[in-house]
Amino acid sequence: MPSLPPTAEFQLDFLKKVEVLLARGRFTSTYKFALLIALTNIAVEQGNDSGDELDVEIDEIARQFVKIYANMARPYRDGRVLKQLNAPAQQAEMLTHLQRHVRVAEANHRRLCIYSVNAEELLPSARRTVKRYVLDALQTTGGSNLTAAPNHFMFVPPRAAKPGSSRSSIRLQPQVMACLRCLHDIIVTLTQAHWARWVRERNKSLGADRRLEAFLFGENRTAVRVYAERFYDLQDKRCFYSGKKLDGPKSGEVDHFIPWARYPFDSPFNLVLASRAENNKKSDQLASPEARARWLARNANAETCALLTQPAPIGFGAAIADRDTSRMIAQWAYRAP
Repeated sequence: MPSLPPTAEFQLDFLKKVEVLLARGRFTSTYKFALLIALTNIAVEQGNDSGDELDVEIDEIARQFVKIYANMARPYRDGRVLKQLNAPAQQAEMLTHLQRHVRVAEANHRRLCIYSVNAEELLPSARRTVKRYVLDALQTTGGSNLTAAPNHFMFVPPRAAKPGSSRSSIRLQPQVMACLRCLHDIIVTLTQAHWARWVRERNKSLGADRRLEAFLFGENRTAVRVYAERFYDLQDKRCFYSGKKLDGPKSGEVDHFIPWARYPFDSPFNLVLASRAENNKKSDQLASPEARARWLARNANAETCALLTQPAPIGFGAAIADRDTSRMIAQWAYRAP
């Protein structure tokens, strides 16, 4: 039987502990910022709103790291990759491993990292980074070690785990999964703000550059318009929301069904083709429950699923796991206030 969800008081206390980590944590690199965001995303994509524990595979954390750092591995304004490690003459390993995988056309590199075999090739190095540098360090702040029982409030780190515990996963403590889901937007926004400030302080040439945050966190969006023609055929030449005929693929716009502003998920399972008028009307809002039911039915359809997962140019090249991920994200988004 699921445990009761956390109370408002518990959520507030949890958020305060996260703020302590961000304000007083020892950040020798940006990895702990990435881990906070990764765990928050995984809670949305794999969890529920009960107060239960959640087992999180380290490989899933590694996949999140690849996605989070993919954009940051590209050269920034002055042709250099932004420094994300304290050591004067070194760069964060994640960025070093990713650099050769993102040396492609900017319009294509994001899908290359997320959906091609390269993402799987990067998992061993990302896994080593997560296990070696991050899991044991996240809950350590200043002179206070939050990993020491009973203060490992998010999860028991590997070095404090009991003998015989799994080395391939961690277990989020009771109530933590639900807190991460409920507080997702707040935690991600806070973490990104601290991350950007950390990068500014170690890349002195940036000054007051206003593009930094967009580069770090806001430009991972795929050029989804390339799918217009395929969705036009898939949707029988109709707008997904209104059902009205479209004059052609170019008369419609590819829309994130769960809005990008709500949760950044670029998989074709989260995309539809809509008329410009309907897309503008929906904007960053959630679609109607009726549209959600049709979208879920579309993704569950065996023929559609086969097309979405078939490699481009015939299909869309989505990962089959994206179908369940999109459903879980929708479940979270539609219950969130």
